[in-house]
Amino acid sequence: MAAVAFDTLKVARRLIDAGMPARQAEAQAEMMAEAVVFNVDSLVTKDHLDARLEPLEARINGKFDSLEAKFEGALGSLEAKFDGKLDALGAQVDGKLEALGARIDGNLKALEANFDGKFRLLYWMMAVVIASTTVPGLYSLLSG
Repeated sequence: MAAVAFDTLKVARRLIDAGMPARQAEAQAEMMAEAVVFNVDSLVTKDHLDARLEPLEARINGKFDSLEAKFEGALGSLEAKFDGKLDALGAQVDGKLEALGARIDGNLKALEANFDGKFRLLYWMMAVVIASTTVPGLYSLLSG
């Protein structure tokens, strides 16, 4: 520890000037010097604290780094698992959408064929109606 300057002579003189007997002032000054030196030697300095806390800090940082690595590994594993399930679900949805699209296309073609048949029937029915109404009129015009 760093030495502390304690002037026992100066303390003893002040005690004597305050009215204390010289021998008692000298003894008390020496006791105070011993107490100050003892207490100063017992003080903890910043360097001492840093030296004591450095290994503890390194241990804590090591544990945090280890936990962080474990967490990142677990998180990466979960992310990969989630991505795999999401891709599988996307493929399943795509397959179902394609099947639904094919069914809709088939139904639309069936409806188109049905309408086409009905329109052809309607076309021929209209042709028969027109022919049945215009032929007698034309016959009477041309024969008369």
